[in-house]
Amino acid sequence: MDYNHNGSNDQNHDNQQWDRWDSNASHSSYYNQPTHRPYGQRFALASGICGILSLSTCCFVVVSLPLAALGVLFAVLAWRKGRKMSNTWVAGVLFSCIGLTCAVSLLIYSLAMMPILLKNEAFRSQFDRMTEQMYGMDFAEFLEEFYGYSIE
Repeated sequence: MDYNHNGSNDQNHDNQQWDRWDSNASHSSYYNQPTHRPYGQRFALASGICGILSLSTCCFVVVSLPLAALGVLFAVLAWRKGRKMSNTWVAGVLFSCIGLTCAVSLLIYSLAMMPILLKNEAFRSQFDRMTEQMYGMDFAEFLEEFYGYSIE
């Protein structure tokens, strides 16, 4: 192909210099595509990120529970915008709900197992040492002083 148009192709271009950057291609549909991300996807993206983080930190209830709640909140905000549900939105809702379910079930399991674990002598001694380091008293004294509840 002759890009300089020095040969017999000059009659087709009327002796114009051929410009490869503006060869009437800007009128095609390929070049008229939007160059930015679609608007209104920030909440869906935030939902997806919070959902993935809540799912990956579901063993840490203190971290996972707020992240999952934020993921669900961002998903609702993205849905209320009236935009089409994107894959990011669906993943955010799914991961946030799974992370929220895991965190709540782990919290309920921990609270249900606490009385059984406190009857174990090895666990009780470790728990007493931990509360003595934090509060200056063992766990039984802590419960009795602050909550008026006696274990024994």
